[in-house]
Amino acid sequence: MQRYLMVLIYGFAIFKMFFGSGNLIFPLELGQNSGDQWIFGFLGLLCTGILLPFLGLFVIKLHKGSYEDFFGQAGSVARVALPLFTLSLLGAFGVVPRCITVAHGGITTLLPDLPLMWFSLAFCTLCYIICLRDRWIISFLGKWIGPLLLICLTFLIGLGIYHAPALSVSALQPSEAFSQGFYRGYQTMDLFAAFFFSALMFKQIQEKMGSNIDNYALIKAALKPSIIGASLLGIIYFGFAYLGAHYQAFTTSVSPELILPTIAAHLMGENAAFIIGVIMIFSCLTTAVALNNIYARYLCSLFKLRDSFFPWMLLLTTGVSFMVSLFDFRGIAAFLSPMLDVSYPSLIVLTFLSIFSKGYRKLKITSFYGLLFVMLGYSYL
Repeated sequence: MQRYLMVLIYGFAIFKMFFGSGNLIFPLELGQNSGDQWIFGFLGLLCTGILLPFLGLFVIKLHKGSYEDFFGQAGSVARVALPLFTLSLLGAFGVVPRCITVAHGGITTLLPDLPLMWFSLAFCTLCYIICLRDRWIISFLGKWIGPLLLICLTFLIGLGIYHAPALSVSALQPSEAFSQGFYRGYQTMDLFAAFFFSALMFKQIQEKMGSNIDNYALIKAALKPSIIGASLLGIIYFGFAYLGAHYQAFTTSVSPELILPTIAAHLMGENAAFIIGVIMIFSCLTTAVALNNIYARYLCSLFKLRDSFFPWMLLLTTGVSFMVSLFDFRGIAAFLSPMLDVSYPSLIVLTFLSIFSKGYRKLKITSFYGLLFVMLGYSYL
């Protein structure tokens, strides 16, 4: 019984760590843009937003929880450069600031005139304080925030499906809708996050099960929460894509971070929209705390700083997150988009090669850098 409870807690924790800012926006926006072709858009999102992150979780387990070993498959330079690059985008230069802007969208249902700068300052201060007490993060996410978020969103999706208006006809072809969904999966950046969340989860499960357990049993134990987390993400993405498509007429004039509160207000009134806004804030806060904590600890490890320097490094990463958040959601998306276009395909190839082939180091290095330079050239042209 205790083991099954642990699997559920870690499964909810994986769901909650992944389900942050982009996951509250992109599936809804995808449905909104796809109209009656939304199911094809969802299938594209399923590939890059759910299946790929699941493979990312799995490949780190094959490397015994070491993302350095995984990135090292692309060579000694990539072993250092890739964690720094991906964690910088997940941390202070990308996802954490994006979490702040989406959380700000949630609170505007209550305080529509609250400036982003002051909200961001309060959010970053709270994030910093929580990161200093990080040992309870996964347990708290799994036991309380994950199930609460899932219950509220499931209720909203169910209500939305029951009262759904007719679909509007889209000018998109099925292949175009699929491509949009596939690209939206890039923007969630969940494959990047999977490498580090899996390492964190693997180590904690190893501590729970003891050092005497063999690697196969450990991988099997760590795989079950990953399947639960990926399944929950798939269900919510499906529901969000459906809502975005069916409630397109009510959300075309609002900014991306206000799509969910707008649908909630239409279905359940302004008070319900406030509840959804609070849930969005907590969802973004917990994701921001997890990523900011991982990023600051990685930088301390990279520069070989003592534990006593962690609060100062955390202050630096939190401060950068505050500055970047002032570009707002669309500005951050425009900044991230070209870097994701270039880097994602190479990491996808490296993930597949690491799972389906042992050894072949030269093939992995050649494939990784070859595709990276092709995408750089394509992006430049």
